[in-house]
Amino acid sequence: MNQILCLRHSRTRSGSFVLWAAIAFLVTTLASAPLFAAEGPLAFSVDKKTQSYTISEQGKPVLTYRFGEVPLPAGVTAHHFSKGNTPYNGAYFTDGSQFGGARSDYIYPLYGFNGETLTADYPKDHMHHRSLWWSWCEVRMNDKIGDIWAVCKIRAYPVEITKMEASADSAFLQAVNIWRYDDNPADIVQEIVTIRAFKTEGMPGARSRAVDVDVRLEALVDGVAITGRQKVDYGGYGGMTVRMNPDVKEFSIRAVHPNPDKWRGDDLKIVERVTDPAKFGNAAWMALYGKYPAAGIETPGFTTVMMFESKATPLFPNNFRYYGSTCISLAFPAKTIVPLAKGKPLDYKTRFVICEGKTTIDREKALWHAYQH
Repeated sequence: MNQILCLRHSRTRSGSFVLWAAIAFLVTTLASAPLFAAEGPLAFSVDKKTQSYTISEQGKPVLTYRFGEVPLPAGVTAHHFSKGNTPYNGAYFTDGSQFGGARSDYIYPLYGFNGETLTADYPKDHMHHRSLWWSWCEVRMNDKIGDIWAVCKIRAYPVEITKMEASADSAFLQAVNIWRYDDNPADIVQEIVTIRAFKTEGMPGARSRAVDVDVRLEALVDGVAITGRQKVDYGGYGGMTVRMNPDVKEFSIRAVHPNPDKWRGDDLKIVERVTDPAKFGNAAWMALYGKYPAAGIETPGFTTVMMFESKATPLFPNNFRYYGSTCISLAFPAKTIVPLAKGKPLDYKTRFVICEGKTTIDREKALWHAYQH
């Protein structure tokens, strides 16, 4: 991180005093301001107090990664599961456990090109939803189960930011997090997340920007596995997920998948489902369309957010999942139980592409192929 300060002082007997006063002022100012990792089209700013890392382009925010703990909003209390006859019924805990509390290790917000917030954190209907995040409803260690999706009995804890670089073409950071159960101080899984935002392409009105989120999981103990909820009628869920801003207007989805049985949605009226292996092969993606409020823009146009799963993901193409509350998942691995073995990392890679306007299916297909190749 380079900081260059240029000071000029006069050749008077009070010159030294003026110089040192200027230095003292600048040091004080810089200590209380966000730190900038690079200058140029793409750059970082760091809020040291909250451990939040924001990528910007030409001075406008692209996304913020929440590395440090994000507490419950003021006046909000965490929820609890109801109590039942068993501690866990395969879908939810039934022992009164708290869920949806303080958390870290996710992106909020994801921004549009006019500075508009595309995603939501701590939404009232599902407090555990957190903007753009990656998590699993069951994290198993032998017979022990925690729900990192709902932030129940287990969560990710920040360790360190190992890389942070910005250039004219992209900006990326790499963070190390550790998963721990609430009642056990042992480290269970090491998670390394790499977030890369690419420079904007195209002219105003037709701009696009790609953001890659690559997650590497490695078990630190024996007997660890991840999976979705087992006793649900829609095949479990989890994996890479986005929760859109609830103020979005005219929200709709296009879901392209070669297997219609691996897609589930709560409100199919707003979804165009496309199954055409002859035309698209095994390509699978989701395109989310909507109009988001932006400061200074009275009638915002459409923004498209596309979600692409890497073909290298186990079980590709995985399930799609959509809630009526604008929560959308590339639901790897659904009900399949995927072991995490010590010394054998699992790589889980996805791409988000943000576009101005409502994209065509042919453009979406081209962007999907560009990612896979």
